[in-house]
Amino acid sequence: MAKKRITTLYPRDKNALSALARCGYVSREQLGTFLREKRVNAYCKDGLVEKSVYSRPGAKAQDIEVYRLTKAGRELCRRELSLPTYCAQNPAHDLVLADRYFSLSQSERETWRTESQSREDVYAEIRQLRDQGEEERAGELWAKLQEGRLSMPDAVYTRSDGVSVAYEVTTGNYGQEEITAKVETAEALGAEIEFSRA
Repeated sequence: MAKKRITTLYPRDKNALSALARCGYVSREQLGTFLREKRVNAYCKDGLVEKSVYSRPGAKAQDIEVYRLTKAGRELCRRELSLPTYCAQNPAHDLVLADRYFSLSQSERETWRTESQSREDVYAEIRQLRDQGEEERAGELWAKLQEGRLSMPDAVYTRSDGVSVAYEVTTGNYGQEEITAKVETAEALGAEIEFSRA
């Protein structure tokens, strides 16, 4: 059995793992905010993080080194940090998400909720409405959820001024229906919505 290189998680490791768990792919530069190259390599050698090169279409000179958690890395995040993990989609999408994440203050990052956590929040909102006797609104949200008319944003976070922001990275495949479903979900979560294009 090969000797593990990562045996202790320091605050900088937790910050780096949180970014990977919440954004999917992050760039080498972004990971370097928290970790030195030697530490990043240790994560790769331990099989917790995998490195690849993302080539922007038509821009070979702009190749970017990107990293994402492996299955073992995701398990480590759940086990050691109680962090649910966002499923890495593709670098084009996730790097836009990571840009937003890294633009936030540490306290704002701590409020970051992933797509799956937002789904739990919508279920909680429906339960709360029912508990408050607002059955009609609860039923309306439940029906929209079942019919696919609510669609979870990539992330929801709280700005330093206390405003909740639902953040969605769109691609060329988005139609008006998808956009409306994101807007309605943001409303259900009491958040402003913001779109960025991948």
